[in-house]
Amino acid sequence: MTIMVPTTCPFCGHTTYIQCDKDAYDRWQNGMSIQDAMPDMTPEDREMLISGICPSCWDDMFGEEDEDEDDDLDWEDDCDEEPLWDECGFNPYMGCYDFDC
Repeated sequence: MTIMVPTTCPFCGHTTYIQCDKDAYDRWQNGMSIQDAMPDMTPEDREMLISGICPSCWDDMFGEEDEDEDDDLDWEDDCDEEPLWDECGFNPYMGCYDFDC
């Protein structure tokens, strides 16, 4: 059976009705992850069921997803940075490994 679940965006107040399978909805409500309970539902619809946030407000808050975002990272440049510890083994995050320093 198909049900219509109302969601109201907490930011803009727009109400949207999400169509989903009642058994899948019940599985989610009883503790199954929404991705496992409703794998065929779009991520936007699942997010609206979870948080109520509509796609427009989501994009306003977090920006649109850039599929090539990882391509902008230059990992080789990061490797040329100075290490966070000196020759004696002092690491500012972990403490000193060599007690003679």
